[in-house]
Amino acid sequence: MNKTQSTSVDFKHLTESREFAEFSSLLKKLTGLVMALNSPGVGVIFHMFRSREQNPICLLMRKDKEGLRRCSNCDRTHHSYAVRTGKTHLYTCHAGFLDIAVPIFVSGRLIATISSGQILPGPHSDSGFKYIRRRLKWWNIPNGKLREAYNSAPYLPRKQIKYVMRLLELFARQLCESAQKIRDLEAQMERPEVRRAREFVEQHLDDPSLHLNDAAKFAGLSHAHFSHVFHKVAGVNFNRYVQARRITEAKKLLSETDQTITDICFSCGFNSLTHFNRVFRLLERRSPRSYRKLSVREPSRV
Repeated sequence: MNKTQSTSVDFKHLTESREFAEFSSLLKKLTGLVMALNSPGVGVIFHMFRSREQNPICLLMRKDKEGLRRCSNCDRTHHSYAVRTGKTHLYTCHAGFLDIAVPIFVSGRLIATISSGQILPGPHSDSGFKYIRRRLKWWNIPNGKLREAYNSAPYLPRKQIKYVMRLLELFARQLCESAQKIRDLEAQMERPEVRRAREFVEQHLDDPSLHLNDAAKFAGLSHAHFSHVFHKVAGVNFNRYVQARRITEAKKLLSETDQTITDICFSCGFNSLTHFNRVFRLLERRSPRSYRKLSVREPSRV
C-alpha cells in the first residue's frame, strides 16, 4: 500500500481533463481517427468518441468473444513494449491494422497509454480486403458484411501517420503538464485537516478497523465537524472514499499480480469476501473475477 497521499497526476485526472476531450474531438475531425486513454495494464479504457465512430471492423470484432480476447491480448502485448522502451510504438495488430501506443509517464511512473489507429495498412482495394480477410480467417463473418465494414475503415498514408504520432507525443506531454498544474493547485487549496486525513487513510488502507473517528482524531477535528468538512472537500462521505480507494488498490492487484481474489480482498482492508464482492460490483458494475479476465496482464511476446 502507498504510505503517502500523492499529489501527482494519475489516470483519473487525465480522463477528467478538458484538454483530452478537445484533442480527441479535433483528431477525429482532422484525420478520422479516434483515440483513447488506457490505464496501466490496459485495465480500463476511456474514450470520448461514440462507439460507431471507430473502425467498423474493430467494432464488430470486439462484439465477438474471441475477437475481444484477441484484441485485448494484442493491446496488452504492444502497450507493454511501448512502456518498456518508453517510446511511441507503431505496430500491426492481430487483424492487420496499424495501431499507435503512446506511454505517458509522470516522474518515471506510468499513468496511462494513449491509443489510436485502427488504420488500414494500404488504400482500399481488392487485394487489401483479401489481406484483412486472411488475417481474420478464424472469424466466422460473412464476406459481404466484412467487405462493407472494410470499405468504411480509415486509411492514412504512412507519412501522415508519422505526423499523427508526433502530435500524440506532444499532446501527451502537454496533457500531463496541464493536469499536474491543476493537481498541484488543488493540493495547495485543500484544507490541511483533509490532507492529513487522506494521508491517514493511505497509511491504514489495509486495516479493516479503519474508522472515521480515527481519521477525525488524526486530523484534529470532532467526529461531526470532520464528517461535514471531508464530504464537502472530497465530494463523497468518508466511508465511500475509503471504499473507492480500496477498490482502486484491488483493481491494480487484479490486473498486475497473480494473487487470489481472496488474498486481494483481505490485503485491501475488507473483512469479508462477500463485502468485497458487493462493493466491487457497486463501484465497477462487474465482479472482481470478471474485471480480472478483461484486464489481466499477459506475458509480453514482443
